[in-house]
Amino acid sequence: MDLSASKSVQGLWLTLLLGMFAAACSSTPDKPGNEADAGQPDAGPSSGGDGGPVVEVPDGGGTVVTDTLSGTLTERGSPYRVVGDARGIVRIPKGQVLTVEPGVILDFVGTPRVTLADVEAPDSVMNNQDGRVELQVYGGIQVHGTADKPVAFTSSNPHGWWGMNFFGDQSVGDGHPVFEHMIFERVRKVNYNGDRDRTRGALWAYYPGPVTITDSVFRDNESSAKCGALDLMFTVGSRVENTLFENNRTSDIDRFAVEGSSSMAGGGALCVTHGRDSVIRGNTFRNNRLEAFRGALRSQLVPRPLLAWPNAQNIRDLGGGGALHYFQPNNDLVEKNRFEGNVVTRGPAAAIYLEDMGTRALTLRGNEFIGNQAGAGAVVVCNRGSGAVELVVTPDNVFTNNTVNGAQAPNVSGDCDTATR
Repeated sequence: MDLSASKSVQGLWLTLLLGMFAAACSSTPDKPGNEADAGQPDAGPSSGGDGGPVVEVPDGGGTVVTDTLSGTLTERGSPYRVVGDARGIVRIPKGQVLTVEPGVILDFVGTPRVTLADVEAPDSVMNNQDGRVELQVYGGIQVHGTADKPVAFTSSNPHGWWGMNFFGDQSVGDGHPVFEHMIFERVRKVNYNGDRDRTRGALWAYYPGPVTITDSVFRDNESSAKCGALDLMFTVGSRVENTLFENNRTSDIDRFAVEGSSSMAGGGALCVTHGRDSVIRGNTFRNNRLEAFRGALRSQLVPRPLLAWPNAQNIRDLGGGGALHYFQPNNDLVEKNRFEGNVVTRGPAAAIYLEDMGTRALTLRGNEFIGNQAGAGAVVVCNRGSGAVELVVTPDNVFTNNTVNGAQAPNVSGDCDTATR
């Protein structure tokens, strides 16, 4: 439904919708379960403080959205109850721009007709897909919250939502995306071995231009491949600054798990894939998690290690970083970030994994790495170097109390050439 629709139609939809999800929508949403690994504790929404403000979705009022989003969203019309169309999709159309003002809440409620038992069915790793809604971006989006009134992308549906997705050249032409003072939470991209918009990153920014994200929060998001919270794919000149990534997770399911197969597991929080000239600066990556499992369409999941190539099993993993993963970086900078308490359950890089590196592909400057954990490798692992001095690690990076398989972790490992300047 376009926001220009009549108030009477909106009111009718709102009456129907509120009756349907009143139990799900409250100021203190239930914590979702970890859908891929019920044995791991779920972090749930942040309680505030340095985890960012709590999102409280009002029980009543607001505006229902069923088809498209465009124009300007105001605090007066908030919360926006995003249901989506018959296929569970809402779009920003090509040629139109969505502008979101301070204090707006977008509640991606979908149609919450499934139960938690449906989602966590013990005989299937292919979780129930019903009830979630996906935001597809073909036009422009400008999110301008403030420190006092951030913009929230959330879901009062305990099964989460499919997140926000860009589609390469199809999403270019209406202004580059900007996100300021935003909270982005509770996405569940758990369509294992499915399409990218249902598996990769709560915000999958497949966008051949700059994406700007500042002063924001990504928390309690889960994906089944590659990146828990954010995937910057083919972007050029993107900036992610002063943003908190907390309690995000990638729970990759390698269905086949035979020799010669591959896993897509990448980063617990953030991936930069095939991009160049990006700046990741002044952010905090805390308590993010990457894990990989063996399993079939219908079988019990078995944890397995993420393997650096080459390996005796002949399994081509793309690698794994507890917080951050780069694939084919090109003149990228990671500066003045704090990596704390991130975990790869059995994998090779407690904080950052780098793969397929050319000359001077990435610089690490002035970062803190504190209490990160991995099952193998080091805090930073750089593999498949193909240039001259692929990684620059300046002396002002600080490494404290990081572990690999319970022992003190090496700072950097892999086959890349590393320089300090």
